[in-house]
Amino acid sequence: MFGGGEQKVVKANETLSFEAREGETLAIVGESGCGKSTFAKVLMGLETATSGKIFLYNQDIQDTPIERRGVDTVSNVQMVFQNPFDTLNPSMTVGRQIIRALEIFGEGNSDAERNTRMLELMDLVKLPREFADRMPRQLSGGQKQRVGIARAFAGDAKIVVADEPVSALDVSVQAAVTDLLMEIQRKNRTTLLFISHDLSIVRYLSDRVMVMYLGHVVELGTTDQVFSPPYHPYTEALLSAVPIADTKVIKKRIVLDGDIPSAMNPPPGCPFQTRCRWKSQVPGGLCEIEVPPVKNLGSGHQIKCHLSDEILKEMEPVITIAAE
Repeated sequence: MFGGGEQKVVKANETLSFEAREGETLAIVGESGCGKSTFAKVLMGLETATSGKIFLYNQDIQDTPIERRGVDTVSNVQMVFQNPFDTLNPSMTVGRQIIRALEIFGEGNSDAERNTRMLELMDLVKLPREFADRMPRQLSGGQKQRVGIARAFAGDAKIVVADEPVSALDVSVQAAVTDLLMEIQRKNRTTLLFISHDLSIVRYLSDRVMVMYLGHVVELGTTDQVFSPPYHPYTEALLSAVPIADTKVIKKRIVLDGDIPSAMNPPPGCPFQTRCRWKSQVPGGLCEIEVPPVKNLGSGHQIKCHLSDEILKEMEPVITIAAE
């Protein structure tokens, strides 16, 4: 729980129960306010949660804020932030900022070794080595984000949390930065937690997808499972909003009524019930009374929903390819 004064308590995340595997990309998707970034801050130790556990290689790090975490833990869990314009020190050269990260992580036995490693990291993120002497103001947004990626991987991070890492960049450079992140992640066998609201990018890069709504994990599965029926009703609506330029693709249009409920005053029962077009298919008004159980659909695919298996099986694809 996170409070904004004695009278206001926001339950940012209800229950998040999942595991991220070595070398995989797990995408975490949902609208603004669903709890994606709060989860990232708790994982990084920038916030603390009131309950629950976070295990990193069987060590519980949940209750340890970042300033009390050991160097190994800090270097193992790193973050690429949304806005590269705010994350670099404007009075320090690019090379010095990467070297500073190496010093903090205890990398290298001398200044010469760290300088060599800094230049290798510049190569890794495909920035010319002469950029090491530049100030952040001399770099474009995409170049600044590459520096942020270099710092995140400076300590051979085992887990990298990328919080909307390309949303602040021009569309023309988003794909290049995304491809770079994927390339480094595969080369280093890093676990990448990719937080996004853009399902077109998520489909392109993720192995598994976790869909969040109002602090709940409402669907979790492989990318193919989440992008194919049966869907959680919220996932279905998200997919219908993905922009597709291909005229051969037919997309079902689903418009959600109402706004996202306040996290300070969540609705009873299912968190999505105030906007769900399937609610009438559940007898007894159960959606308004009880939080749904997690329904396992097989092969690791799970949905938090009251809909019966029979109705779920009848769901049609949101996106189909038109016949020639």
